[in-house]
Amino acid sequence: MKYHRKVSTPVAVIVIFCVLFLAGCWRPKGGPDGRAGGPGGPGGSFLSTMFDRKPFNTGVEKLPAMYTGHNPELLYNNIRMRKEGALREPQETDEEHRRRIDREIYLPLMGSLDFDSVYAFRITPKEVLYNAGDQVMRVRCEITNAFEGGREERTKKAFMVRYQPQLDNRYTITDKRGVRIEVEEIKFSEYAVVAVNAAAFPIEETAPESTKGDEKTKDQAGKSDRETFTTTIKMTPEEAKRCKGNVTALLVGKLASPYTSYEEITRKPVPEKPGTYLARYHYLYIQLLDIWFYDIATGKIVKKIGNGL
Repeated sequence: MKYHRKVSTPVAVIVIFCVLFLAGCWRPKGGPDGRAGGPGGPGGSFLSTMFDRKPFNTGVEKLPAMYTGHNPELLYNNIRMRKEGALREPQETDEEHRRRIDREIYLPLMGSLDFDSVYAFRITPKEVLYNAGDQVMRVRCEITNAFEGGREERTKKAFMVRYQPQLDNRYTITDKRGVRIEVEEIKFSEYAVVAVNAAAFPIEETAPESTKGDEKTKDQAGKSDRETFTTTIKMTPEEAKRCKGNVTALLVGKLASPYTSYEEITRKPVPEKPGTYLARYHYLYIQLLDIWFYDIATGKIVKKIGNGL
């Protein structure tokens, strides 16, 4: 037997109106500056997940609203598969292998993008501050050392472009001696862009967050494990109010050898520090041409910084 619920027309109209009204008012939760939580997208507005599939046009005066650049995960996977396919097959002669590689090197990696295209990758600034007195906005983007052979390589500077948490648990247990021990279970994947010419851009060392203001660390210049790319943008208070929570950066560049690399970092649990730690790092290598700063809500470009400037 089927049951049908009757809803009068006036009630249905009211319900639909309320749903549409609430949907229009809803925004993701964020901090006091209006940013979305976590390392995802900046601003309180909806961030498009539609990535560009054409070469980046460095001559544009304005970007599309909600522009997110190219998909780093898809590009990484396509290059990795292309590199694996470039290995010589057992039945191939040297000449056959060379001819095949010469053909495949020009095939698109995704959309109309290939190894010679200009790419753009969106990064979320670590900090955006505005000084109303000087009418200057200060934008800080975090840089980390890329891993190589299981260790941090200080000569390889990486910008995180995608973070994918898989496990993040923290709790306390009591061992047989009655000692309370904190347990961490952490697993994540990270995609980052390594700028092979990072030295051409102004990079500043910053103290780790846990040591800021610590008298013992004030004299440890050059020992920071975090670095930043920082720039200032002249902006009126009205302009700053409109775009402060939406300022985003684009890394603009061309692919560079070795194109990709992968590192898996684990930590063996010990009685004093039990738990799980697994970090998977996927690196894309580029020759960095420019860093653009723009209002992601409108696409307005507020600053461009070129190689060596």
